[in-house]
Amino acid sequence: MAQHFEKYHGTGNDFILLRGEGPRQIWESARVARACSRHTGIGADGLMILWAVDGADFHLDYYNADGGLGSLCGNGSRCAVDFAFRHGLFVGEICHFFASDGLHQAERHSADQIKVHFSNASHLHAQHQGFYVHTGSPHHLCFVENVDAIDLAVDGPSLRYGPYAAAGGANINWLSPTGTEGAWQIRTYERGVEAETLSCGTGAVAGALALHQYHGLPSPITIEARGGRLRVDFNKEGEWFSNIRLTGPAVFIFEGVWLW
Repeated sequence: MAQHFEKYHGTGNDFILLRGEGPRQIWESARVARACSRHTGIGADGLMILWAVDGADFHLDYYNADGGLGSLCGNGSRCAVDFAFRHGLFVGEICHFFASDGLHQAERHSADQIKVHFSNASHLHAQHQGFYVHTGSPHHLCFVENVDAIDLAVDGPSLRYGPYAAAGGANINWLSPTGTEGAWQIRTYERGVEAETLSCGTGAVAGALALHQYHGLPSPITIEARGGRLRVDFNKEGEWFSNIRLTGPAVFIFEGVWLW
C-alpha cells in the first residue's frame, strides 16, 4: 500500500513520520526496518505513527530502526509535535499526546523552539562503573575526559549487551566538558539503532540530570550533541526530578510516498 510520509530530524536524529489510518495497530517489525534502512529504504533512526485518540491530540507510536516498538523518544516527540501542528492536529502553541510512558504536554513556539514535558525521574544511582536513570527510556551514563576518544562501536555494545542485556538493553551515554565553563558534550549509543546517533533527546535529559546530581550544575542545562544543542529544564524535589522539559528544534527535510 502506497502511503505519504515525511522525513524530519531533531538535532541530527532523523525520523520517518506518517498518519495512522483507521484503528491503531502495531506494525510488523520487518515493515518498519525496511523503511528505516539507509541502503534500501528511506533511511532513518526511527519511525513514528500518529494516531487519532480520545483524551489527547494524538497517540504517538515510536519504532526503532530495527523495527521494534520503542520507548519514549525525546527528539522524535518534538518532530511529531511539529508534524501534528502542520497537519492540523492541534492549533495554538500547546498540545497533548500519549506515548509509551503516558500523557505528555508539549509547546510549539516555533519549529526551532519545541518543548516536550517529561514524566518525573528518580535520583540517579551508581552501577556498572557509571550511573543509571530512566527518562522515558533507560540510560547508562559515564563521565569521561574526552567523548571524542571513546570507541562507541566497541564500548557501546559491551555495555548494552553486557550488564544491561537481561533488562532488555539500555542506551549508553558518555559526557565530557567542552572547555567552556558549564558546557558539556554528549555521545550516545542507542539501542534499537545499534549504533551511535547524532543526538538522543532522552539521553540529553539523562545527561542533564546526572550533571546536576554529580557536578552541581543548575537548571537549565545545555547539552551539546554531535547534531546540535538541546536545553533541559527541571526541578529537584528530594529523590525526584520533576517538571522536566526538553527544548530544541524540529526540522522538516522532505516528503514522499512509500510502498509499505
